[in-house]
Amino acid sequence: MTSTAPPRTAARSRQGPPLVVRDVDGPAEMADCVALYERVMGLRPGDGSLNPRLLTALQHNSGLVVGAFLGDHLVGFTYSFLAREHGTDGSGRRLYQYSQLAVVAHERQGLGIGRLLKLGQRDRCLAEGTTLIRWAYDPMQTRNAHFNLDVLGAVVDTFKPAMYGTSGFGAATGESTDRFIVSWHLDGAARPAGPAPEPPPGGHRAGEVYDEGEDRIVVLPDDWDRLRAETGPEHAARLRGRVSRTFARLLADRTAVSCVRLPDGLAAYRFIPRAAAHGPTPRP
Repeated sequence: MTSTAPPRTAARSRQGPPLVVRDVDGPAEMADCVALYERVMGLRPGDGSLNPRLLTALQHNSGLVVGAFLGDHLVGFTYSFLAREHGTDGSGRRLYQYSQLAVVAHERQGLGIGRLLKLGQRDRCLAEGTTLIRWAYDPMQTRNAHFNLDVLGAVVDTFKPAMYGTSGFGAATGESTDRFIVSWHLDGAARPAGPAPEPPPGGHRAGEVYDEGEDRIVVLPDDWDRLRAETGPEHAARLRGRVSRTFARLLADRTAVSCVRLPDGLAAYRFIPRAAAHGPTPRP
């Protein structure tokens, strides 16, 4: 399938091939996407997966399947489908792309490939006249949160407890599948990055909420998987449940706009009044 937007290219090294972000093309590359997804997610039998036919059907019917390639080797991909906002009157409901997943090969993570994939997805959307992308992520994964909110400039205004059930899948087996819904507005004014929260007397504590003017700061461990391994799933589940109730309360009239690392293995979300949140554009 021919892309309507030019591919993004970033040189990996003088000796190796460039990394190119472009549309995934044909059954063999679709099959590579499925294999990469299963490997990165650590799926078990019964967890479910993708298949090349589904990805092909999405791509030919207003969806996007965008891959990152080193030469002919797929090292990451993302796919999305066209969606419509829910409305009460049935008219004027905005269309957007819902990005179901983005994965990067384990050995290539931390090299900026995920960012190039999202920017490639943005380019494809804008070329087709779509100015909003949404996706879901686990709010406890604060590195993902920082990327989504502080690097791309997206916002969160919806929380879905146990969106896919309470038992999890793949590497997150046994955890509730709580999700934040990210809105990435591609046609708004850029929002400046917010400041890091000031430490209160006695320092921050995981699971606590702090007032900073009109903003609310929610503190979490900066490595949820490590905390779960070190403290056990029962402790992690109790902390998740408590923080999830906080998220639901705050997102009733606020928007999450930032998540930054703090000292001592912590991270902090910033929630601002909804009236103060504006649709941002990504920071290229």
